[in-house]
Amino acid sequence: MMDDTFLDDGIGVHFDKATLEMKKENENSGTTSTTGTTNTKQSTETTSGLTNSSESKHVSNIPFRIIDVHNYFSDREQVIERALKDCQKELVNSEETLLGSWLLTEISLWDTEKERLILLTKDFLFSVKYDLISLKILEFNKVPVMEIDTLLYGDLIYPSKSLLPRLNGLAEGFSSLINCAIRQEWSSSLSGLTHFESRNRNMIGMRIMWNKGQPLHLNKKWNPFAKNIPWLTYTSHPLYWHKGSETDKTKYDVKGLEEALQSIIPEHSSKLNRPIIIENYIGICSLIHNRNSLGFFKIRGKVSF
Repeated sequence: MMDDTFLDDGIGVHFDKATLEMKKENENSGTTSTTGTTNTKQSTETTSGLTNSSESKHVSNIPFRIIDVHNYFSDREQVIERALKDCQKELVNSEETLLGSWLLTEISLWDTEKERLILLTKDFLFSVKYDLISLKILEFNKVPVMEIDTLLYGDLIYPSKSLLPRLNGLAEGFSSLINCAIRQEWSSSLSGLTHFESRNRNMIGMRIMWNKGQPLHLNKKWNPFAKNIPWLTYTSHPLYWHKGSETDKTKYDVKGLEEALQSIIPEHSSKLNRPIIIENYIGICSLIHNRNSLGFFKIRGKVSF
């Protein structure tokens, strides 16, 4: 929302005069030029108004637009650099070359979002749960690159019969109203009713698979404690939408990992650009988990976890 600027005091006290001069010999052309300038200005203002209107119309679709990034421990200077160095020292063989490292969001089989450090070498991909508060590795997943048989890249979507898009819309709408009420922006509260609209994730993601085309067994698919799921799903970290320069965004962007993997996975592997289905139909637990960022290390009032 653009802020209006008001001139409360009128013309300044020390304002003396203004002089308007028009050259007589080009009076007609000067008039035309002035009119043209006025029309151009009006056209620019109209175009600008349409652009801003279009942007505001879709602002509710921007992921993580209402977060305080300073509550994330990953936003602190040199924390991520130190974490990545620790992971490289502990996990990566000294003879291997690190091709890239990122801080991304991993989406579990049960649609819960978790903060993960990703390290990629020619032979392995490491997905690391790292405690950004006490600065230590908690657990990690090590995937041989040669075993990857499918790489998917595209929009993250829910099944057509899923209730999650509607629930996400309701949660976003109530959150917007509460924020507007706290800031006493009552006019924004009325426009915030559009935030109740049904919405999908509106994010790009990637899925790395090594299941050789076989479906997941039911004893794993419906077991929230199941381990060794033969794929990993990632999307960009929330900080990606709050960093200024493209250089700062790089380490939080899932696109970087996808491009790096494209160049080293086996030639026979499938590389597909298509939507990635998150099989979550009701998912109240995942909604609560993700709305409160429970998979991320943050300051939460008087405690941090």
